[in-house]
Amino acid sequence: VAWIHIDRQMILTIHRHVIARVPRFSVSHDNQKTWLLHVSGVHQEDRGYYMCQVNTNPMISQVG
Repeated sequence: VAWIHIDRQMILTIHRHVIARVPRFSVSHDNQKTWLLHVSGVHQEDRGYYMCQVNTNPMISQVG
């Protein structure tokens, strides 16, 4: 699972690892099928669309 900030074209997380060098981002999951992206202390530049991408064949993604 990866989280991507669409507007900034930035990969935020891959699996449990935060890729973006922004300490305000974190990721969690419940060992089932739920993955959550957390943004603490939201800034103006955080606005926009985010995509959750699941590495399956075919790939599954959801934008919101």
